[in-house]
Amino acid sequence: MNNFTLTVFSLLIFCLGVCPLGAQPELEAWLINTDGATGAFYMNNGNLVDNGIECDVQLVQFSDDNVYVHATGVPRYATAPYGDGNPSQAQNVDYLFRIPRNPEEGPTGGTATGLGHTGVLINGVPTFNARDAFSYNNQNNWHQNGGFFELAGFDCAKGHPAMGNYHHHLIPSPFSNSMEVINPVCDDYPSEGLLEINPDVHSPIIGFAFDGYPIYGPFGYANEDGTGGVVRMETSYALRNIDVRHTLPDGTVLAPNQYGPDVGELVTPAIPPGAEAVEAVLGAYVEDFEYIAMQGHLDVFNGRECVTPEYPAGTYAYFATVDENWNPQYPYFFAAYRGVVATDNLGNGGGPGGPGGTNVTIDETVENYDATASIWEQPSKQWVIYPNPASDQITIEGISGSMRFQIFDAFGRVVGRATLTAHQQWALPALPNGSYIIASEKGTHQGLHIIR
Repeated sequence: MNNFTLTVFSLLIFCLGVCPLGAQPELEAWLINTDGATGAFYMNNGNLVDNGIECDVQLVQFSDDNVYVHATGVPRYATAPYGDGNPSQAQNVDYLFRIPRNPEEGPTGGTATGLGHTGVLINGVPTFNARDAFSYNNQNNWHQNGGFFELAGFDCAKGHPAMGNYHHHLIPSPFSNSMEVINPVCDDYPSEGLLEINPDVHSPIIGFAFDGYPIYGPFGYANEDGTGGVVRMETSYALRNIDVRHTLPDGTVLAPNQYGPDVGELVTPAIPPGAEAVEAVLGAYVEDFEYIAMQGHLDVFNGRECVTPEYPAGTYAYFATVDENWNPQYPYFFAAYRGVVATDNLGNGGGPGGPGGTNVTIDETVENYDATASIWEQPSKQWVIYPNPASDQITIEGISGSMRFQIFDAFGRVVGRATLTAHQQWALPALPNGSYIIASEKGTHQGLHIIR
């Protein structure tokens, strides 16, 4: 057994109890603004304008039980314009979110999500559920699917603001990052978005729900135990086989005055008032979908218990789902909370952060998380990695001559190799966000955290 293998084998055995490898993604995943960057938005003439608001997450604090995320709610990627004429722009909402570190399964059947934010992406921008704020004839029976009625009003990154509260109903990847573009806004107003979909690797964590469970992008391991290669996570929600909207998905038969528009019928009067009338195609309302038990990989909440790169021992996780063309697929993030919800995140529309803020306060002793410091402690290191966390490349200092290195993932698999000299830069392979082990031929090792 060579030094590489021995090092990793010994470390993985140790990890069964106390190894920090991937053990703190609820701390490591956040995109903390360390360079003072500010957000930007497009004018209708195509000019990109700096909004002067610090973007991403400003501070992460933690206790044994909670992670507290301070964020403006403004992303680093370009926002606007909005094809529905929305005049608002992303504003500083001064969020304080609370994410439970030890999620617990909630009541049977879960807890329904409401209007407003339901979780937070790793850049501090909130997620919303599939609904917009309207229902057919305002009767609260047939709720408009925001992925349909608001489609033209999303920017390239698939976000939009409500009174300055920028948010995502749909996976935060650009519309152009698909094989069949459904909104051409990126042609004139391109944006990187938060996520570039990559079908070759397990998608990274893109956020956390308010019950503490992680939200991943759309690709994961085929099998829940981490085997079977990487596949698109298929939701178990499907369009109902209906021509008229007389019954709800649970079988409830409605009175005639509660019927929705027939499938394909023109919705009049338009909702909201003044909007262009549209055909109520199948999928226009969230009640057009039904859950078919485990028809896909995911359960009724749009998640599953599974192994992921950040959770080698397994976790419950939600997945932001897309169709075969990588376009957003209902229920987009999650249909309901599977766990116990930290309800102070929900606010009342006017919490401490202003419109759309939360009611979170910190009433316990917390520490500030330092994103530039590794959680690994190894006395008498013979070499050091810089930067750590890293994104695209690293430099290993403290070696003389040349030395061979390998990168191991959470399963002990070799995912990268290089022979380096002192101060030489190492262009990292395309690996998902997470924690890895860098091992040298001398038997020494260090942890590497990748945050792209």
